[in-house]
Amino acid sequence: MTDTVVTMSANDRFEFITVTASAYDAATLATKLTAHSAEGWEVVAIVPAGGELTAFCRRPTSGGVGLAVSSTPTPTPAPSSSPEPAPQQERPQPQQSATPAGWYADPSGRYELRYWDGAAWTEHVARGGQQHTDPPVA
Repeated sequence: MTDTVVTMSANDRFEFITVTASAYDAATLATKLTAHSAEGWEVVAIVPAGGELTAFCRRPTSGGVGLAVSSTPTPTPAPSSSPEPAPQQERPQPQQSATPAGWYADPSGRYELRYWDGAAWTEHVARGGQQHTDPPVA
């Protein structure tokens, strides 16, 4: 497996890799991309290059927005005479799928591969190493 990691500056908030496989074996590329998606990598593009397919992937760096976790306790404000705001309702958490995000055989059969984001099929599809978009069929 030929993977190249390029880490960008903290302002870019993404790191990038390339994943390469033979153009004659798209299933191997799908397996590699599925393994990488479990580590948080997202496919940006799949490009044919000679006899190979190269997938460009990215994931947020640890300095990305929303990834920092603070362990400092939040101070409790002093009591005031103003009325209390209504309590906020907790948002329900999305259910996690038993199937990890990754590239799988397109269930509609229109393309070779379709990307599963861990909760639903996406519009990202691939055929013969070319990436396309195609709305999933309900």
